[in-house]
Amino acid sequence: MLKEKFKIGRLEIIVFIAGTVVMILELIGSRILAPYLGNSIFVWASLIGVILGALSLGYYLGGHFSANNPKLKFLAAIIFAAGLSILIITLIKDLVLFSAIELGVKTGSILATLILFTVPSVLLGMVSPYALRLKIEKIENSGGVAGNLYALSTIGSIAGTFLAGFYLIPTFGSTQILFGLSAVLIITALLGGGKKTKAIALILVIIIWSLNQLVPSQFVFEGDSAYNHIIVKDTIDKNNEEVRILYLATESHSGVYKNPNELYASYHQFYRLDTLFKPKIEKALTLGGGAYVAPRDFLKRFPKALMTVVEIDPKVTEVAKQYFWLQDNPRLKIDHQDGRIFLNNNREKFDVIYGDAFSSYYSIPFQLTTKEAAEKIYNSLTDDGIFILNIIAALDGDKAKLFQAEYKTLQSVFPQLYLFPTRYYNGENQGKYQNLVLIATKNQTRLTKQELVKEATSKQKELLEHLWEGPLELDPSLPILTDNFAPVDYYISKLL
Repeated sequence: MLKEKFKIGRLEIIVFIAGTVVMILELIGSRILAPYLGNSIFVWASLIGVILGALSLGYYLGGHFSANNPKLKFLAAIIFAAGLSILIITLIKDLVLFSAIELGVKTGSILATLILFTVPSVLLGMVSPYALRLKIEKIENSGGVAGNLYALSTIGSIAGTFLAGFYLIPTFGSTQILFGLSAVLIITALLGGGKKTKAIALILVIIIWSLNQLVPSQFVFEGDSAYNHIIVKDTIDKNNEEVRILYLATESHSGVYKNPNELYASYHQFYRLDTLFKPKIEKALTLGGGAYVAPRDFLKRFPKALMTVVEIDPKVTEVAKQYFWLQDNPRLKIDHQDGRIFLNNNREKFDVIYGDAFSSYYSIPFQLTTKEAAEKIYNSLTDDGIFILNIIAALDGDKAKLFQAEYKTLQSVFPQLYLFPTRYYNGENQGKYQNLVLIATKNQTRLTKQELVKEATSKQKELLEHLWEGPLELDPSLPILTDNFAPVDYYISKLL
């Protein structure tokens, strides 16, 4: 009986590293595309589909080129070329992605992925079948050799997945990781000979990386977390006021005047309608922290009340503390986890829940839009509690699909809904997107505008002018959003 002893040699190392780099490249691809095209299912589908297709082509080409006179130097050249192609990504990605934006999320995601990731994926796909042909000496042991090499490749991919998700992406910037992958592949190519050319290329990678580090940032802060690419930028608004903006990816999520006592975003003003619907507020919950604008304003307005903020990204909280005047407060509790997970496990009761969680500029995380989530919110409120939700959408037309679906969903749970368009509220421009603030109450009795005005402050009276009293024609074909079916990304694509 033939017994082969498994040994770790140059080919095994090459195959393992190629498998590792493939998965890191795929995961980092989502972070490269997200600042320009978002992080929707369309982006992930484009990445997975294109890279799988490129790997398949690579498997075919690797087998084809290995058929006649396979050489280790040729395999090293494949690895070397893959390293250079990843280096090229760092040089062209911004230009490609700026162009892709003009094509929309779906087409732009596919085209950007094709341009940026096809070549390195094809080259990395060639490694395993070519290495297999180099390794096979006898036909009778080919099955064992193939099994060993493909197992190593898969183990490398598993290692790359955990390495990228748990260490690289939270610790380093996307461009830094690409430089690292390029350098690793060029060093790996040295195992196959032709060292002079590859050593020069490695020096080139190091030089370009060094120059990249020397370019001064145009932002107050820029960095990556496990969830976001975070940017803090100072700018001047149309009224010549100094403003500080928090960007997650390239999308503005929160803004404050450099005088932090004033609210910058108009929709935050509408949160101040809370006391008209719940006069006595002692305990509140905010889903989504961002720059913590609304929670800070709440603590100022209610000097004895308690606020809990659920923010998924601890790095965002750190940035809010360093750049957006968020301070530790015994009345402020911050919980770093997904908002839906918090609601699923929550046993507390809140007078008000503010919904301000966004996975992109337009998109509420789908798991917070569903009927099941609305029921969790309802059950987390006191008997006369209220839920205030900010949605970016239109009132009518294709751009209204997310709003209308969410309105119908909340309507199936809460007795009363009050709608406040922040910009277009006089019956015109209903097809244009804007911030739409919904106030859902557990109170069975509907309050008239006259009743609300009677109790309102002067500022609240101004905001009440935005109360939508006209007809709201909801599309009967739009289903209520559920955990089983919530096509939020599709509705967002219509908005975009």
